[in-house]
Amino acid sequence: GWESSSDERNEEEEMKRTNAIFRKILAEQTNSMDRKDSLDIESQPPPGLGVFSSEYRSGYEWCQGPLLGTGAFSKCYQGRDVRTGLLMAVKQISISHSSIDKNEEIIKAVKTEVNLMIQLNHPNVLPLLGAMFSPTDNIISMFVRWMPGGSVASLLNQYSAFLEPVTLAYALQTARGLSYIHSNRILHRDLKGANLLLDSSGMRLRISDFGASARLSNGRDSNASDFKGQLLGTVAFMAPEVLRGEEYGRSCDVWSFACCIIEMLTGSQPWRDRNHTNHLALMYTIASAEEPPKLPEQISADLTELLTDCLNRDPKKRPLSSKLESYRVFKHLTS
Repeated sequence: GWESSSDERNEEEEMKRTNAIFRKILAEQTNSMDRKDSLDIESQPPPGLGVFSSEYRSGYEWCQGPLLGTGAFSKCYQGRDVRTGLLMAVKQISISHSSIDKNEEIIKAVKTEVNLMIQLNHPNVLPLLGAMFSPTDNIISMFVRWMPGGSVASLLNQYSAFLEPVTLAYALQTARGLSYIHSNRILHRDLKGANLLLDSSGMRLRISDFGASARLSNGRDSNASDFKGQLLGTVAFMAPEVLRGEEYGRSCDVWSFACCIIEMLTGSQPWRDRNHTNHLALMYTIASAEEPPKLPEQISADLTELLTDCLNRDPKKRPLSSKLESYRVFKHLTS
């Protein structure tokens, strides 16, 4: 038979070393979950910061740093706790709008997000440290762990598409975080690269932004439907049943999970090959297309299997989030 060239052998050795690094990081995360007495200092709220129950004042207990980004009703800053020096990300939501109904809607949405996030504690989910309401300037501040690596989407913009080994390491961490979220009866509804944040090493990932999330009524491990007609999230990552106004549940997050993998491997959001000029056209395509979004070329058969299963048009035939980690494509990272 043919002998392997030295280039092939070198590539194989490099792949083994890469996988060993990711295995070590993933094992550390697993060990931290197993140690009940372990204290993750960076995920603990600073002294005096609670959930709408304490006076944690800007300029006194914490200082506002540079602007990190802006949203429709919010701005995100870096913040620093004065007493401990802990760096945080601070999402500030303005509720001083002309419409009272709009104000109440924003307050209700923020309270929902806070109540969902405050109970979560997992290495692959961004921890909420606390929240404050300032009645003088009508601003709600949410304090979360600082993730200096930025988002998967921002890294794709800076460095272009990821190689499959890196994508798989991120995907496995996303799958673990998603499984944990679902086990706590929470539907994320906005999984995308912009909401997957990385630490300073660029190798440890946490799911963020629960602004579109909702509480599920059904059990810990089910693809049963819970919602109908609520269009929340980012269109390119939405499952067909959501856009068709049908009932949906945890399986819509599994579809979005696969879309995140496509985004990582191509550097673009799914369905980009269809060249849609507006959101309505994209919504129609996703809702009516017989086929899933186009898969990247030259990916492994095992990864194709995972993506094909997660992008099944029938929500009931998609795998549960708790089963994603057991796919063959992740075996080299978990064994």
